[in-house]
Amino acid sequence: MDRGQGIVGHVTEWTAAAFHRVEEQLVFKAVGQGIVTSSHRMGYGLSRVERWLGRSWTWIAVIAVILAILAGIGEMMHGGVEPGTGSAGFPLLSALLGVPLLGMIAAWRTRQARTAFALGLSVAVVELILAVQLLAGFQAHVPEMQFVERFEVLPWLGIHLGVDGLSVLFLPLTALLTLFVILYAQSHRQERSGAFVGSVLALEAALVGMFTALNLLQFWLFALAEAIPATVLIAYYGTSPGRNRAAWQFVRSMLGGLAMLLAGIVLLAWNHADAADGVWSFDLPALLATPVPEGRQSLIFILLFAGLAVRLALFPLHAWLPIVAKHGTVAVGMVFLVGAKVGIYALLRFVLPLLPAAARQWDAAIVALGLAGMLYGALLAFIRTDLRRLLAFAVISHTGALVAGLFSLTASGFKGGLLLSLNLGLAAAGLFIVAGLLYRRLGTTRFHRLGGLFDAAPLLGLTFLVVVLGSIAMPGTPGFEAAHLALEGVFESYGWGVAIVAASGNVLAAGYLLWAYQRIFLARNPKGVTLPLVDLRSRELIVAGLLCAVLIGVGLYADPWIETISEAVEQVARVFEAGGG
Repeated sequence: MDRGQGIVGHVTEWTAAAFHRVEEQLVFKAVGQGIVTSSHRMGYGLSRVERWLGRSWTWIAVIAVILAILAGIGEMMHGGVEPGTGSAGFPLLSALLGVPLLGMIAAWRTRQARTAFALGLSVAVVELILAVQLLAGFQAHVPEMQFVERFEVLPWLGIHLGVDGLSVLFLPLTALLTLFVILYAQSHRQERSGAFVGSVLALEAALVGMFTALNLLQFWLFALAEAIPATVLIAYYGTSPGRNRAAWQFVRSMLGGLAMLLAGIVLLAWNHADAADGVWSFDLPALLATPVPEGRQSLIFILLFAGLAVRLALFPLHAWLPIVAKHGTVAVGMVFLVGAKVGIYALLRFVLPLLPAAARQWDAAIVALGLAGMLYGALLAFIRTDLRRLLAFAVISHTGALVAGLFSLTASGFKGGLLLSLNLGLAAAGLFIVAGLLYRRLGTTRFHRLGGLFDAAPLLGLTFLVVVLGSIAMPGTPGFEAAHLALEGVFESYGWGVAIVAASGNVLAAGYLLWAYQRIFLARNPKGVTLPLVDLRSRELIVAGLLCAVLIGVGLYADPWIETISEAVEQVARVFEAGGG
């Protein structure tokens, strides 16, 4: 028995040892196979990285140059930065101009869509970081220009950059909207992607240049440069066969406005030369130091105001905007909105401080023109059958209200007009985003082909609702405080009657925008069909989330933004208070 148990025991041990050996071999084999498989995967991954590096050398070089700029440009250009302006020796404004320009050059040389959009996204993020850094370093209670940089190019033309409360908020707005454009377009690949991204970045650089220019000729040159990429975007990336006609209408209108603007700028410089022994200057501080005689102000004022009114799409100089909105690039309409707000900024920066007597002389007429344009745009928006054209007339209506608030010539009106232009630049951009998403999915934005879309795309519907509420200045959005201040300014200058007419524009805006929302998302489809609509995708969710978060966050916490612009705005208002006294 013991012997049998011993034999069984030995057999069991041998069997266990054999199984253990087999198990070890299987484990080693599995581990080896795992290592081989992982190695192959890593090899394939590195091969893809290698191919990507070979294709993407251009934009990688650009990112390296950007990092070099951020690390070393302060040392290289330290001599061109004026001390005591909050810049700490680092020329942020030059970096804000240089980053999109370098990105533009690299993007135009890029052939592959993925590389082009990766480059554009990287540049847009860097630009937004720089703009936020600028805003964080801005001192709201300092009345002088900050981050000032000055470089002489020619005896009569110098690069003079700086920001104050009038311009500092437009820079992060421009950077944020450019990021939105890149993210939107990346979800819907464009033909000739490198040229598309390069044009968007060139447009961004031109807008940054206009918002930071303290030299009127420099401002005009940036405005002229902006028209080139804008025309390319309309003509080559429009959404209908009529895009060439839209591009021609845009070019013709912009060149006409730029011609009038240049004539007024030259007359201002001529006045300086007349007062300074023949020395011509386009620099804003020099022009402010040589006031224009009242007898000469009206002609210069009319030229400058008319030139900027074209850019603003102010009635009756608005004809280019509905055509561009219908035939041009849907998403890049967002950047056009910021470009239009350059007109409001330029009125506050250049026209009103330099020509106060003419502004007082023409203020009532311009307020009447603004209110007429507000009602004209609103009533035409009600009868539009296409969302994009409705939004174009909504912008025309809002522009009229902005101008009416601005030409109340009071501190409240200036604050309200400036904040409204910022708010509407963001909120109207959201409306154009939704219009673009609808067009990409359904091939149309005509109301009779839409309807009942909320069930299929609730996130898209909620995004549209939030930006509509921001556009009509509902409480909790940035437009609420802005509209209140603008109406307060109109009431101070013109009384209850005109203020009620101005307020009616907001009521009309609520009517046509909420009606559009109801027809697109809540009402039944007129043809009784269910449209195959896909809700927001990943990149689109990022855009929609950021847009709604900024609108609600700024709306609920508006005091810091009002404080940021107050000192600069009150400085302009004091010019008119002194004159009135």
